[in-house]
Formats: sequence, C-alpha cells, structure tokens
Amino acid sequence: MLRICLITLGSPDQLTGGYLYHRRLADLAPLHDACVDFLSLPPAPFPFPVLGTPRVRHHTREADVAVVDSIAAAFLAPLVAAAALAPPLVAILHQPPGGIDHGRLRTGLQASLDRITYRRCRLLLAASEALAVAIADVGPPVQVAAPGTDVAPPPREPPPDLRRGRATAIVTVGNWVARKGMVDLLDAVARLPDAAATLHLVGRTDADPRYGAT
Repeated sequence: MLRICLITLGSPDQLTGGYLYHRRLADLAPLHDACVDFLSLPPAPFPFPVLGTPRVRHHTREADVAVVDSIAAAFLAPLVAAAALAPPLVAILHQPPGGIDHGRLRTGLQASLDRITYRRCRLLLAASEALAVAIADVGPPVQVAAPGTDVAPPPREPPPDLRRGRATAIVTVGNWVARKGMVDLLDAVARLPDAAATLHLVGRTDADPRYGAT
C-alpha cells in the first residue's frame, strides 16, 4: 500500500473547501491501494508554524510520498531547500504563491518561500485551471485535480419553501471572511425590491469574528 503523508496547517477537520477536499481524498485513497496520514503544522501567526517542521522531518521518514498543502508550503521551504525531507514531494495548491488576504510584504516573502518548496516537487496539483495557469512558470509538471460535487440524496420530505413568498431564493455557501464578499452580497440583495428574493447564507460565522460582526 502506498503511504502518503499530507502536510497541512492546523486541524485537517476544519470546515473549508480545501480541508474537505483533502478529507475526501483520504477517504477514497484505500480504493487505490493507498492511505493518507495527516501531519499538521501549528496554526500560529506567520512565520511561527516553521517551528513545527522538525516534527515533519521525523514523521515523513516512512512515507512513500509527502504531499504539501499550499497553505503550509512556505513554512517547509527551509527543510526542502536543505533536502531534509526523505520522500518525494508533491504539492497540492488551492491558492497562488504568496497566498491570499495578506499585505504586500508578507505576500512577496511568502511567494518566494512557496516557490522554493514547489520547485523541488515532482508534481504540482492545482485545484482549478486558472490556478494551473498561474503556476505554469514554477517548473514542475502541473496537473489539475478540480473538486467534484457531491450528489444530494433524494429528499425524503417535500423541500421547504426557500422563497418564503418572494420571487426567487438565493443560497450562498461560504465561511464569513472578507474575500467571500458576504457583506457586499448583503448590500446588493438589500437594494432589490422586497418581494424579489430571499437570501440564505450557509457557512461559519466565526471564521473571522471581526468580519462576522459587521
């Protein structure tokens, strides 16, 4: 059986698209004679997750391949540059080098560190075609592994009236963080006539408490 170590940041059980994507890969791995073990760096402020890398070095020794989550790539750059990780490396990217939602200084520094890690990978897995284009110049081969869509089971009862007497129902799924534009969406829907639409928001409101409070 192929032993895969997936290196991420913080708990792998977090409810975001990227973490759920990884969980689904782990669930399906046994069907392909593989197993996925998660190894997490501490979710500390930048750049302190790097303090968890000695543990990564130790726990990846027996793996056949180490998969680097893009949110952990920068913190692994010192180990990777020193060729201190034993197994072959693959990176799985949900964001471009430098990440998102950071200031100019951190974005530039993190992009450089991300690229150090990515250049030493055998393969880069991109979560979208657009991201594959953005990392095409990094060096290693790029392959797109787009997230799928779960098929909902047939409802056992009649569906609820999501329109609630209005013309349409709008459902948006996403955690309440600035880049998701929840406040902008609320402002836009508020400008519609009262009978036009009912808006349903699905997602964590505590992912960014300050933004959620707005």
